[in-house]
Amino acid sequence: MKHLQELVSFGLLLALILSACAPLQEVPAQPTPPAPTEKPEVPKAEYFQFTGKEAYITNPQASAEAVRAAAASNNRFALALYQHLADTDGNLFYSPYSIYTALMMTYAGAAGMTAEQMKQALAVELPDSEIHAALNTLNLKLGQDSEFNGKPAFAFNVANQLWGQKGFVLSEQFLNTLSAYYNADLKAVDFADSENARALINLWVAAQTNDRIKDLIPAGVLNALTRLVLTNAVYFKAAWMNQFDPALTSQGAFSLPDGSSAEVPMMHAERTMRAYVDEGLKAVELPYEGGTYSMVLLMPAQGSLPEFEKSLDAERFEAILNELSGAAVTLSMPKFKLESAFGLSDAMKALGMVDAFEPGSADFSGMEATRSLYISDLLHKAYVDVNEEGTEAAAATAVVVGQTSMPAESYVIDFDHPFLFFIRNIQTNTILFMGRLADPR
Repeated sequence: MKHLQELVSFGLLLALILSACAPLQEVPAQPTPPAPTEKPEVPKAEYFQFTGKEAYITNPQASAEAVRAAAASNNRFALALYQHLADTDGNLFYSPYSIYTALMMTYAGAAGMTAEQMKQALAVELPDSEIHAALNTLNLKLGQDSEFNGKPAFAFNVANQLWGQKGFVLSEQFLNTLSAYYNADLKAVDFADSENARALINLWVAAQTNDRIKDLIPAGVLNALTRLVLTNAVYFKAAWMNQFDPALTSQGAFSLPDGSSAEVPMMHAERTMRAYVDEGLKAVELPYEGGTYSMVLLMPAQGSLPEFEKSLDAERFEAILNELSGAAVTLSMPKFKLESAFGLSDAMKALGMVDAFEPGSADFSGMEATRSLYISDLLHKAYVDVNEEGTEAAAATAVVVGQTSMPAESYVIDFDHPFLFFIRNIQTNTILFMGRLADPR
């Protein structure tokens, strides 16, 4: 068996934690009391509905138009969220797709003004009767596009899991929606024993992300009032369609945001690729093996990144993609490895999702009838490693489509100062991951 070398890997997880406003008298679901003459049934150890009664739907009946609408909503959310994260200095990396999926699972249990605010923040345009099926179809499509000639071209995995307080009863309809459209079941834990519950969830995180994400939930986040944790994990590992030659990697200067310069390993290649260059922007697209996913790099003119970030929305991003065309490119870009960990509560409030975080205002009556739940924490952690290496089998399966004529344009593009990067599915244009590289060191 040929040795598998890592080119690009992403591991990330979002944990959305719902807590009770005050200690609740938890009453487990009980059968109708037997007649006095009957012998009482022995109580079960668990009263949890561990999964919805609806099996995961592997052939959802969502129209192509609905799937495109779901992908477009994800992208609008992705760029809107970036506007509220961009003020953070330095490197930034996250998965809008992971965040969007976890919040849409939560939206399935929201009602009233809480649901309306979430719908606006998540840029949802489809009716509730269609949105979850459309997202399921999109997710299945993304998985299918990780195959080439009927075999896996690279690793792509999305996993969802619910963790609920033992004895706390959740709506059957809510559980049915999550099991049917998100393949999410529920595990009962005792959040009063917070360290054991935290260890169990973090162990699941590590397993889903090939040990790239550890200790997602820090000590002190979970407590006896925690009632439900929704988790979503995404793992992606792929090789470039045309890998970089490690022998060409050399030290080069990268200009940092403070005006200083650092020597970092720069990868080099000369080949035909989709690119766009004008006075204010340089952009390239690097496809992964199989040709269904790509990394798009956008580098505005030096010193103009903050202004560019403020102007970048889903419409402008799509317009830039439409400007990309085949060109002969002499490319230089840094190797880099990033890790990010942050809370998203403030950013989501800034997007208008306010009530969900407020005890007494949050309405998650679609999850449980007492309307006692609110989001107490929204955590995200991510990892990315970009370098020259790929699988040895890439050359045999990663076929470059030839052009009928020589490219009309020729560019020299050096990604030698801060830039943005996006991982997207080409056919649906779904943004899975995005970030900012300010310092490759």
